[in-house]
Amino acid sequence: MNALAAVRLLAPALALLPVLSACVSTSSNPSAARASVLAGIVSRASACYAGSPRASTLERFLQSERARGATPEQIAGARSAYIAISEAQTINQGVRPEPCTAEERATLRGQMNTVRANRFETL
Repeated sequence: MNALAAVRLLAPALALLPVLSACVSTSSNPSAARASVLAGIVSRASACYAGSPRASTLERFLQSERARGATPEQIAGARSAYIAISEAQTINQGVRPEPCTAEERATLRGQMNTVRANRFETL
């Protein structure tokens, strides 16, 4: 499958990204809402060369959610939200790259320092 065919197949999914974000950001699962914020930070930071996550970022985040008292269902929802948002944003960036400003890059570096320090309470 060539790249153009892949883009055509993924276009409907990309159109649903705002809807997907809204769906996982409900108050019924605050862990999923925080996971979607984390995925946005990590994805954008990677795209802007403002810091890379560790391989264990998602697992460390989920541990912090367990410590907050999240149920197994909330943890599963958070994992799913993180993966879905990350993948969608990566695809979006490949299809329609968004330039990064110096201000955004600096903000993202600070946010990634917080993420790498396992301080997820600000999400």
